[in-house]
Amino acid sequence: MSMSTNSISNSNGECVPPKKVGVIGGGAAGLATARAFLRENDRNQNNQYDVTVFESRDSIGGIWKYEDQTKSGKNRPMYRNLRTNLPKELMAYRELPWGGNGKEASYVTHKEVLEYLETYANKFDLLKCIKFRSSVNQLKVLDNEQISLEWTTSTGENCDVETHKETFDYVIICNGHYARPSIPKLEGRDNFRGSIIHAIEYDNSEPYAGKTVLCVGARPSGLDISREIGLVAKHVYLSDSTCDKMQTFGNVSLMPRTQSVDENGGIHFSSPRSTEELVADDIDAIVFCSGYDYDFPFINEESNLELTFTPGERRVQPLYEQTWHARYPSVSFIGIPHSIVPFPLCEIQASAVVSQTRPQIKGMPLPCLTDRLAAASEDAASGGPTGTRVQDTHNLASHQWDFCRKLAKISGEYGEEMEKFIATNKAIYDRSGKERKSMIPGGEDSYRETRFRRDDVNQSYEILYSVTETKSTV
Repeated sequence: MSMSTNSISNSNGECVPPKKVGVIGGGAAGLATARAFLRENDRNQNNQYDVTVFESRDSIGGIWKYEDQTKSGKNRPMYRNLRTNLPKELMAYRELPWGGNGKEASYVTHKEVLEYLETYANKFDLLKCIKFRSSVNQLKVLDNEQISLEWTTSTGENCDVETHKETFDYVIICNGHYARPSIPKLEGRDNFRGSIIHAIEYDNSEPYAGKTVLCVGARPSGLDISREIGLVAKHVYLSDSTCDKMQTFGNVSLMPRTQSVDENGGIHFSSPRSTEELVADDIDAIVFCSGYDYDFPFINEESNLELTFTPGERRVQPLYEQTWHARYPSVSFIGIPHSIVPFPLCEIQASAVVSQTRPQIKGMPLPCLTDRLAAASEDAASGGPTGTRVQDTHNLASHQWDFCRKLAKISGEYGEEMEKFIATNKAIYDRSGKERKSMIPGGEDSYRETRFRRDDVNQSYEILYSVTETKSTV
């Protein structure tokens, strides 16, 4: 159900209806967005925003809601034994600190993350504005720049489908980017005689016991899945496009880029920085750990939105500050950037979006249409802040901290306390990343044993437990 639609009074004492806000997605980004709008209602002690969150499933959590799909066919990225690769003290929303007592693990299971999100939703009374089992099928920008949403809701034991249509003043898209697998072309793929899946289909290592497996892609999911499979497999090849030569650690071999499959089913690896070509002819299964493409199934030619998200490019355009549609800023996107700390970044993004909907903007107003379009075009053409390739347009990594600062200034929330929060996040992120990157493929997952305590006052942290350290302050 949506929030109250009672009229409110403007600065002239005139009664005006609340602004209708549609949020697509009830995961971490959608919850942070709903909270940002409801917080504004609380601050002004009125209902200036009528918020509706559309969630296709029957509960919150997005990707953190794990379901055993091994019998029905898996199409969600969360797998059975996943633990976070960021500590919870870093992952937490600013409004709801998490962990730091040293008695419990900092790196947590997907179940614990879901419980945290449920606590967040209950603490801030977010469930009252969520429509569950409601899938948005069509978004359309109208001539008056309001946004029409059409959605279906499954009701009753028989899952009867009801279709609805409503107009909103603002729509914030929070549907994530882990639904459409990106699988690179592999020359001669049809010659391979074993099984091939994408990581979205992976649930556990049991099917790979005693087998030789190739994992294509060595970013965090590839490293974690190859390590898990390596515990039961005969051998694992981990293909990394940045690798120049074969390196073996126990029963895991780091390989250069996967190039092709020959007529006999042998898989060829090579690097443009080396003349050596390697061939493995004993592989039983391939797992593509190659990431995901952005996908907005409710945006199409009828949407009047002029939004481009071409498969393989991993780029959404035109976006201003990777958040607002440059032409229609009443449509915005939360959670597009990747290689970031998602919860706090989404929280800061959401506050920035809300700031631009106030009758009187407290922070920095967005620039004019011409400047927004120019900035969006430059960002998309340059390959984002890293300035390397199209696929890295939304790859923020070390640039995420300045991105957060800029958005906090736009929202009018940047100050000493916000700077301490961002700087502390950076300190923990850098330490966590250093430990994670020091792990060898297939080696012990010891970095996940480190336990942190935040020290926002000093923009730092304390190590409460570590495999290599007993206790230290940085």
